[in-house]
Amino acid sequence: MTRRLNLLDFLTIVFITIIILLLILFYPRFPHGWQLLLGYIILLLLALLVSDARHRWNKIDIVRILCDLSPIFFILAIFELLGGVTPYLRPDIDSLLIKTDLVLFGVHPTVWIENFFIPWVADTLALAYISYYFIPLVLILTLYFGGRTNEFFLTASTLLLGYYICYILYIFMPAIGPRFTLASLQEVSLRGGIIMNTIVDTLNTLERNKRDCFPSGHTQIVLVSLWFAFKYRRPLFWIYLPIIIALIISTVYLRYHYVIDLIAGVAAAGITILLGEILLARWVSHKGD
Repeated sequence: MTRRLNLLDFLTIVFITIIILLLILFYPRFPHGWQLLLGYIILLLLALLVSDARHRWNKIDIVRILCDLSPIFFILAIFELLGGVTPYLRPDIDSLLIKTDLVLFGVHPTVWIENFFIPWVADTLALAYISYYFIPLVLILTLYFGGRTNEFFLTASTLLLGYYICYILYIFMPAIGPRFTLASLQEVSLRGGIIMNTIVDTLNTLERNKRDCFPSGHTQIVLVSLWFAFKYRRPLFWIYLPIIIALIISTVYLRYHYVIDLIAGVAAAGITILLGEILLARWVSHKGD
């Protein structure tokens, strides 16, 4: 069976199957369990359809492109559905993360950094923050349409693995972040210029899954992207570097993350890159047997 599967399809099918099993095992905990189960079953069927289409009609350009880029859809769809999962399986770990930051720094970093809150800086960092949604996308599209097929599949597979590792941790270590838990300690309102206000308000409206703090997926995914940009698209690496530095700062400045989330995100990035290399090597070896 796995000999016919592409690694991208395999990762998505396995992850969705894990979520479905969790929904079945803990079904009474979910207020809208049947809707979640139906949603994930539909996604599983779509993933299987993509895998079959990739095998049957791979010589048709539009089919091949849609199949190769399908992880973009699955990452977004799965994340949105996680909003109905993360609040009900495990209690939030925010208190542990808050205590850890206090032990490490002696202050609440998001509260301390408000001393340096400047609206135009907040606007700039808000733009850096939303670059998270484009950094991996631009990288894989550049590799894909640049004809770097092998590099694309290694990069895309590793990024996909990174997202799913992150999602699993969101489920078992949910946290809503300092923008909610430490709001009573903040003396400076998180209102910048029109750019930051628009971005923050839009994200708060669209983001259904708010228990997505530990680890910092923003940190993890952009660092994985930076690694592959350094390997395969060095000019893009130099463009990304200052943006990513600003992005990581923005996660605390805009009160989305505890600093321990960032530390965990860096560790998760390293683990993701290592596992991605090992997984692809074994996958290629398995296919060749």
